[in-house]
Amino acid sequence: MELNPSSEEAAAALFNLGCAYAKQRKFKEASEAIGEAINEHSLKISVALKDDDLRELRDTREWLDMMSSVKGGLTREQKVTLRAEAKAPFRLARIILFGGLGLGAAIGLLVILGRLASALKGGEGAPDLTETLTNLGINGAAVAVFGFLVLRDLQSKERDTRVTSREEELGRLLIQLGPKRVLPLIRFRGAVRPVIIAGDRSFVERCIRDGEQRIDQLRARGVSVVPVIYSSREDPEEKLRALKRSMSQQQADAKGFAAAGSAAAAQQGGLQEPGPSGSGIGNSEVSLTDQDRKWRLEPSAVAEWEGWVEAQKEFAGMEKARRNVWMQVQLDGTVRSSGTGTPPWDRFVGDLPTLDSVRTQMTDGIGPSI
Repeated sequence: MELNPSSEEAAAALFNLGCAYAKQRKFKEASEAIGEAINEHSLKISVALKDDDLRELRDTREWLDMMSSVKGGLTREQKVTLRAEAKAPFRLARIILFGGLGLGAAIGLLVILGRLASALKGGEGAPDLTETLTNLGINGAAVAVFGFLVLRDLQSKERDTRVTSREEELGRLLIQLGPKRVLPLIRFRGAVRPVIIAGDRSFVERCIRDGEQRIDQLRARGVSVVPVIYSSREDPEEKLRALKRSMSQQQADAKGFAAAGSAAAAQQGGLQEPGPSGSGIGNSEVSLTDQDRKWRLEPSAVAEWEGWVEAQKEFAGMEKARRNVWMQVQLDGTVRSSGTGTPPWDRFVGDLPTLDSVRTQMTDGIGPSI
């Protein structure tokens, strides 16, 4: 950029730089380069959305963050507002209608108060006191009723905004699908109903085994489990598992470059065809394969999941001392239900429609958000 290129040349250079970073899996640097090209040099977002070299980048959290800050993109606040309004599509119209009627009643009340003062003074031409008091009561009641209705909708909007903000934070949490494949949970919207099971290892594994007894019915409903096992510094078994993972990784690295090279060639040569994606709230393109939609989705950056679960427990009014909890998430990312102890698998089977059901298309996400 020290050669004073034109805006088009700078955009092309930054775009190519972003593609190169994406190929090296340096997603943060790639997103920054693409974002700079869009914001500073008027690169069209559609170019970045369609380029095959950025396919893997578009599935990452770094891409989502970048899209929230570029020209023409939606900020997180705008996304939260839009999703909150979608939950109550007529609320804005009600606020405008009731607010206007309440304002008219308030203006009328001020006029009537002036007439009341004249009626109390009496004299020639003074308004009738009884009629004035009646009008005062009617307008006062109207102001109170419309004020209550507007206040109720505003409070509902505030609560929905807080709920939706938490759901957007949940969508940014990461799922580890393989050694080099990590997706934010938002990429599973429209395809998977996650059940987050958080707590001690023994509790989580017991819950998963219990769910596996109904696995065919649950999988038909798109249910996958996300085990959030609380870390413990004093857990010797966890230390042993970490040591085994480290040794396994070292053995994999020691196999040389042949396997990695063939895998990279297959990936770059298009030998790995993506499977069908979910009908996709949040899926901008084909990103999920059939293998991605597995029964057990392992969380990445578990500390972030723990933080979200603890905050959600407080938000949902659960006892913070209760360590073992579950949350069931709908296809559109709303938290449908939550509780302590073992998830009610039988209730899920009875309440949740199958993925190919008309109910899934028409009613998913309808109901209380917790």
